[in-house]
Order: sequence, then C-alpha cells, then structure tokens
Amino acid sequence: MDKNDFDIDFDFEKEYGFDPNEILDGEEFDENMDISQFSDEELGLQDDLTDQEAPSADGAEYASQDFSDEDFSAEEYAPEDFDLDALDDLGLDDQTDDIDAFLNMPRRSQPESAQPDQPQGNDEYQQESPDYQEAYSQDSEPQDHAPQDYDQSYDPAYEQSDAPRQEPEQETPKPRRERKPKKPKKEKTGPSLFSRFLDLYFAPVLNKQMREAPADPDNPRRRRKTPMQLFKEVYLPPLILCVSLILVLSFAIGSLSNLIKNLKTEYDRQQSQMQTSQDAAALAEQRMQQILASAEEKVQQYDYNGAIDLLDSLGDLTKYPEVQTKRSEYITAQSQLVEYKDYSMIPNLSFHVLVEDMSRALKDTELKGSYNRNFVTTSEFLKILEQLYNNDYVLVDFDSFIGSQVDPSGTELFSTQSIWLPAGKKPIMLTETMVNYFHYMISDTDLGEANANGDGFASKLVLQDGEIKAQYVSAAGETLVGNYDFVPILEDFISTHPDFVYQGARAILAVTGYEGIFGYRCISDYVATKTQDYVDKEIAGAKEIVQALRDKGYTLACYTYSNMDYKQSSVQQISADLQSWTQKIAPIIGDVDVLVFARATGLTDYTGQAFKAIYDAGFRYLIANGTEPYAEINPTYVRQNRLMVTGENMVWYSDQFTKNSIFDPKAVIDLATRGEVPKAAK
Repeated sequence: MDKNDFDIDFDFEKEYGFDPNEILDGEEFDENMDISQFSDEELGLQDDLTDQEAPSADGAEYASQDFSDEDFSAEEYAPEDFDLDALDDLGLDDQTDDIDAFLNMPRRSQPESAQPDQPQGNDEYQQESPDYQEAYSQDSEPQDHAPQDYDQSYDPAYEQSDAPRQEPEQETPKPRRERKPKKPKKEKTGPSLFSRFLDLYFAPVLNKQMREAPADPDNPRRRRKTPMQLFKEVYLPPLILCVSLILVLSFAIGSLSNLIKNLKTEYDRQQSQMQTSQDAAALAEQRMQQILASAEEKVQQYDYNGAIDLLDSLGDLTKYPEVQTKRSEYITAQSQLVEYKDYSMIPNLSFHVLVEDMSRALKDTELKGSYNRNFVTTSEFLKILEQLYNNDYVLVDFDSFIGSQVDPSGTELFSTQSIWLPAGKKPIMLTETMVNYFHYMISDTDLGEANANGDGFASKLVLQDGEIKAQYVSAAGETLVGNYDFVPILEDFISTHPDFVYQGARAILAVTGYEGIFGYRCISDYVATKTQDYVDKEIAGAKEIVQALRDKGYTLACYTYSNMDYKQSSVQQISADLQSWTQKIAPIIGDVDVLVFARATGLTDYTGQAFKAIYDAGFRYLIANGTEPYAEINPTYVRQNRLMVTGENMVWYSDQFTKNSIFDPKAVIDLATRGEVPKAAK
C-alpha cells in the first residue's frame, strides 16, 4: 500500500506502540511499502548506528587526532553550508567548550547534487533483514551497474538522485569528540493523583473513543449514552454531594463565625467594662487624693469644718478607709480647739510700702529723715513675720471674726463669730498702706517712670507665672521682679508656713488714688502728659492686679483719695475727697467698704457729719491710728485701731509691741544701715 494510505490523524508509534522492527520481522510484509518516510531517528536506529559504526581506514588519522578546546574551530570543521549564525545565536564561538552543543546542532539539508557519492547504509539493518534486501532487488527497476557491483551498504535513497555518481575526494577524516553521557531522565513512577481523578470523572466526556463507543460491545444496536446521561450518572451525584458538603460547611463556618464574633463581642464588652471600671477607680482614687490634699490644707489653716465637709463630699466613706481615718482625726483635733473671745485685743500691725534699699533712701537729702522715721525695710518685715510665727500668732481678717447679714430694709448688720484656734495660738491682722508707689519714691521725675535715681522702693505690683511680685529698678538701672515689697514677701512666707494663716485670711491693702493704684498711673489726669492709650493700658494692668489680689484673699481698702487728714478736714472736704475716689478709683478697684485713715489720724466722733459722709460713701470698716489694740463691732459699722510699725515706733515706742509679746523691735530694726532714727516732735 502507498504511504498516503495511512491515517495521518494518528501517531501509530504513540497511540498503538508501533515498532518497525516487529513489522520487518513479521511474516507479512508489504513489498510496495515506501520506507523512505521512516527516518533512522524514528526507528530508533541512529544511536545504534553511531555507537556501532567503526571508523574507516581513511578516517584513522581523523580518529586518532586529539582535539583540544584550543585547537577546535567551528568555522574549520563545519560543512560549507553550515549556518554559523545559528552558532552565534546559541551564544557559542569557534572556541566554545561545549562541543556537544555544536555537534548536535541541526544541519541544513543539502541539495541532491551536493550529496556524497559514498553510500551510507546501515550494515546492521541489512544483516538483520535479508528478506528485505532480496525483495528490494527483485522488485526494483534495473540498475545501470552489474549485480556484482551491489554493495550491502547501498543506500536506496541514492537512486532517487539525478546527480551523477562521483567519487568523493580523499580527505583525511577527523575524529569526532566523544560525547558526554547524557543524564538519564527521571522515570515517572505512575500516574499522579490528579491524573487518576481526571481519568475517573472526565474521561467519558473528554475521550472521544469512549464517548462514541457503543454502550454494550456485545449489542451494537444498543443506544450509546449521551453526554447528559453520562453527566447525570457520573457527575451529578458527586456534584450534589459536593454542593451539600459546601452548604453544610458554609452553615458550620457561619455558625462558628457567629459564635466567634459573639465571643469576641462579649470579650470586648467585658474588657470595656473592666477598663471603664479601672478608669473609674483611677478617677475615684485621684479625686480622693485631691480631696485629701485640699482638706489637709484647710486643716493646716484651722478650717476643720471645711475639711470635714470636703471629706463628706465623697459620699459613703466606708468605701474609703483612709478618708474615714482622716475624718476621725480631724474631729478629734477640732474638739481640742479653743475659742478666742476677746476680739478687741486683736492687734492690727500697719506698714507703709517697704523700702528695699534703705541706703538709697537715705541718700535723698530732702526725704531721708522721713524715710528713716516712717518706713520699714523688706528685710525687717520678714524678721517681724518670723517673730509673729514663733510667738504663735495667726493671721486673720475681718471675715474671721465678724459676720454680717442684710435686714429687710437693706441695712447690713454686723455680729461677731467665733475664732477657733489650737491652745496658745493668737490672732493678728496686718495692713499695708500707700500701696501706690508715689513718684518721689521711684524716680527723680514727675512722670512716674521708675529709674536708677529712685529712692530704693518697688515701682509696681506685677504678675509673674501667676504669682504676685513687685517690680524694682536697681541703682544700676536694672529692672528686676521679685520679693521687693509686702505682698510677695507675705505670700512667700505663707507658702512655707501655711499654718500662719487662719482659713485663708490675708492682709488689708489700702491705697490712695491721685497717682493711681499699685504703681499703675490709671487716672485721667495723666492724659495731658501721656496719652489716652497709655492710660488705658495702665487701667488694664491695674485691674489685672486687683483681681489677682482678690483671688488670693486680700482685703482692698481706701487710704483716702489724696492722702488727706480727715481729722483736720471739713465735712465738705471729706465728701469731695471721697467723691474723687468713687469717680476715679472705684471703677478700677471695685467696691470697697474698708477705710484706713491717712496720716495716723482718725475720727473723734462716730456720730457726727464726718462719720455720716464716710458711711454714706459705703465704708463700714473704719481703721484709725492707735497705740493699743482696739476693736468695736456695732450693728452698722466696725471700728478698729492699727499699730503703726515704723522706724520711729520700733526705736522710741517699742513697748506697744513688746508688752503684748507681739515682736521684739530691737531684734528687727537694722540700725547699722539706718544709723540714728529721728524722733518726731509730739
């Protein structure tokens, strides 16, 4: 049969295990078979030929020649039509080490005219198939040469060439390099699990033979199963099973997911509650500690009722054993307090603004005697505070022992209230007057700007980091802020001696008004020499200081508007002076009800017109000069004496301080700086 009779859609060797040797060795052989379509490579003969073919005699020199990598050249040993570009494409040069790659490269097919005359038969094939040679010689067309010229190695393909037979040129054959043995391929041990699965479930649909084969080979008429039937019988049950499993798994996963979600939600809720409880406990602990600290401050200032009220604000104290213990301690300590009943014997020590540098004050030839006689230095004031503390004095104010209420007519009515102190403690009051820092104290000009030519006094009160301090210009012209006057010194002392204060009491600060207050030139009289913007800024600064003083607990008072001696003044003069205060100072300092009489004076009659003018101006607490402690609490007003602490009184009238064991002036006054303190004529 002709080669074209084969079904080219099938690879017999691959599909049916075709073996040419079996056909050649079989009993039946088609004489007309054209074996030219089978190559040596397809028949598995090339490797055998290569391995068994021995070099010819002419190739002995070629076989014996030693090829080294250095002597080998692709151009020298390649055929004439060898495509050297293919060698370049492979990344090999003519000195390449990989000779096997070069030898195994595909060669270009030569034209028939270029084929060698020397036959290249396969001796082994001819020896194993004599019948084939014999049949070939009988059925072939007559040849031009004699039968005796027939060579067993004759290649039948040579007859197909039209080119004349030519003897090859005698060339010295060159031996081939021995090939490196190829690594054996790993043999598969068997079909994989995936292949088995495909064969089991998809072969009936994917395999055409199985799909087209009859359902029953013994009964060809029996109808074949359609793909749908195959699908229903083979695939549908496992698909249903898979879908069922998926649904069950989905339900299980969903249920598990919901369970995990619920557990996580519950865990988060518990954690949140725990965190909230911890935060609440921390806040409660913080609040408790703050209340304990505040209560302790009140107890240090003898305010036991206030401290106990703070502790009770926590609610059920059984939850706070520490607070319960403190409350019991406070009640016990409060029960041991002693009531101070003689309010008229409460001393009120009064000071002018303090001198920071007495040596500078004594350089003022005009005022040095007045400074030495009427003023106290900052260092002397601090010594007085220390003596008061050591002598068991406690700072109080009017609110400490005077209570008030307003009757239906609108009249304020005063009454006494108890001062409870530990045994041996005594109340005392403090007052500072002329807290204006007059021009003549701080400057050698009339404009009120402090300079190095001042007399050693502070120039104004200022705020520094929320604390009240005094501004001071030194002799070198430096502007300093610190404890250069009464208020900052007292505040600093209280911070280190909190038990010196009774229930937050502070001193009385009395000011005039004609040059402003607390060192601020805040009245309209300065507009003529300054500007309105300057005055507005001074007003703002004064108000800021006023608020800070009130927040600290200081009592602000009037020292008359113009430093006037009311004892020697008429009612009209007193009324005019108080009217100036009301119009110019009251809007800045606010309402005040305490009047400190200036120039060491007071009233001789508290029922006359002068008293009425003062009372109508809104003043209810009247403080006059005296040499003995004294206080009178009437239903509509309160009057009191102040003991002026001056250089003159400490030197010449010290008994008013020593007889009541208030302080020892000799241990206070700085005579080394002052020298001889002058005495005013009486």
